[in-house]
Amino acid sequence: MKNTKICIIGSGVVGQATGKALQSKGLSVVFTDINPTIISTLKKEGYKALIVNKLSSEKYDFDATFFCVPTPTVDGKSDLRIMKSVCKDLGKWLSKISKYHLVVVRSTVIPGTTESLVLKTIEEHSGKKFGKDLGLCMNPEYLRQKTSLDDTLKPWVIVIGEFDIKSGETLREIYKDFDCPIYRIPIVEAEIQKYVHNIFNATKITFFNEMRIICKQLGLNPENIFPLVAKSAEGMWNPNYGIKDLGAFDGACLPKDIQAFLAWASNLNLKTPLLKETVKINESLSTKEEEVVLEIPKEENLNLSQNGLLSSFNS
Repeated sequence: MKNTKICIIGSGVVGQATGKALQSKGLSVVFTDINPTIISTLKKEGYKALIVNKLSSEKYDFDATFFCVPTPTVDGKSDLRIMKSVCKDLGKWLSKISKYHLVVVRSTVIPGTTESLVLKTIEEHSGKKFGKDLGLCMNPEYLRQKTSLDDTLKPWVIVIGEFDIKSGETLREIYKDFDCPIYRIPIVEAEIQKYVHNIFNATKITFFNEMRIICKQLGLNPENIFPLVAKSAEGMWNPNYGIKDLGAFDGACLPKDIQAFLAWASNLNLKTPLLKETVKINESLSTKEEEVVLEIPKEENLNLSQNGLLSSFNS
């Protein structure tokens, strides 16, 4: 798909890394944003870039659109106003094209967003149907801000959440020259996978910070201890450890050692809030309860606004 034309909507960290990586593989990429400074910088670097309001249905001759816009947290909730706005605009731009077009959500969005907000808004404003005229994928990014381009050029994994087989196959073709495993799963699973990914990283950092405080309070050097944990603990070197549905942790060592450590830490007035909650959660999992399958929230329950584009796509 060397002649594939791709439009990047939102040219912040994620958008630039995505577009530059795709262009390096021979695809034709145009970056768009509402920030003129970003557009000017990209042009100076030799890339095709334009202010997003320069796009129109007459000029929208792309094969795929990648949404890389911010989805900030406002008042504790995911703010999807920018996503809603660009979906409206894209729907209008796609209304007059006749060829198949793939929409790819790279932004991190709460589960249910892609198949409710994105799908419904674009269909409403384009008069077209996903699965027939249009393709839809959720393609989470895992890049680190300081090494965003390198991470995108050399990904360790690519996950494609696909609306249908044609959508997933089209995006797989776009990524065919990237040397890494590519996994295709349902869209909503890709959405929640990104959150599990980030939450796991945050939880791991919090755990080691809690242990670091304890070590320092005891005059011990965590820089000697933690690298050894990384080598000795199966949860560190075995990527499949703990991810199977085997219920609460138990056995001869884990429960008794945690309880002993908690009692010892309590006697020394050392704080272990995360570890205490770990025990509580594990105990609750030990009591088998009937699983209740919840319905993914529909568009009307998402945190939306009818407002237009916000101040920047610089995510």
